[in-house]
Amino acid sequence: MSNEAFWINGIGKETRVGPAELKNPAYGQVLIKAIAVPVLPGEWKIHAGLIPIPLNLPTVIGLVVAGFVEKVGFGVTRFKAGDRVAANSTGVATNDPRFGSLQKYVIAPETLTMKIGDTPFEEAATLVSGWAAYSALFRALPLEPPINGQITKKNEKVLIWGASSVLGSVAVQVAEAAGYNVVGVASGRNASLVKSLGNVQFVDRTSATAADDVLALGPYKAVFAAQDDAEDQVKIGKVLAAQGGGTFNSTAGNRSGVTLPEGVTATFHQYLFDFLKPEEREFTKWVWWGHFEEAIISRRLTPIPWEVRGDLTAVAGAWESLRNGSVSGKRLIIKPNQE
Repeated sequence: MSNEAFWINGIGKETRVGPAELKNPAYGQVLIKAIAVPVLPGEWKIHAGLIPIPLNLPTVIGLVVAGFVEKVGFGVTRFKAGDRVAANSTGVATNDPRFGSLQKYVIAPETLTMKIGDTPFEEAATLVSGWAAYSALFRALPLEPPINGQITKKNEKVLIWGASSVLGSVAVQVAEAAGYNVVGVASGRNASLVKSLGNVQFVDRTSATAADDVLALGPYKAVFAAQDDAEDQVKIGKVLAAQGGGTFNSTAGNRSGVTLPEGVTATFHQYLFDFLKPEEREFTKWVWWGHFEEAIISRRLTPIPWEVRGDLTAVAGAWESLRNGSVSGKRLIIKPNQE
């Protein structure tokens, strides 16, 4: 058994696929044979230096993996070799290539690993790459989570901007499961996709009247920008200002060059940290071994479409597709190992 990884040699420098050390999982960790790994938009931005994360180079990045448990470390009781799982490996948060998911064998913490039952690896990898929706909705905003799996309908609306992205699509469905009425904003070409996620009111973000259309469907208890640019933030600012001001959570925070109306603010939240804090142990368990896991095993969550691009040698091409904007309404998947 040998390991191979997609290596970043330096910021903006040429990447390579090459050998990687294969280490045993430590206490509380699992070693996963990677079958499906989603390629995430933030990865090419890290490589390009647009997201200034300090890295010990050369390194392996990537956050999400689906595959088989190969080995478990001491203290792991929930998983065993052969289990079909998906995980957040913590990637760049650890600044350690062992945890980067763009390789054949990935180490991940037991606490951020879930069982996936018979769910196809590609589907599980696509859905699990929306893990941050739980942190965004129930910690950053924060909304009221579903209690004991029961949906308690609330006469309140949540606006999800970027609803056709993986993160946005998961957020739409989780917010609905918590009892909120959802308005989803995305490009008109992805209208059918967004509407398939549930009882969602759709608004075309490319429409000249998008802000007014969104405002007409409000007011909103909370606003989550799962995928937004500067122009989108101007529109969100207009909506919130019209309903008296407020705060929205964005994966990018307040975009450079965007001046929001008085009384409107954009916040940035370190979603992963919510699952790494000792005081959030129960929340982490509820998400990864409870609500999220159950929703994936039972196939209650609808994934956006995915496209398999190939093995590790296809990562650079997938990054380029994301960089040039030729991918919309789907997730690109890499297959480091065959099943």
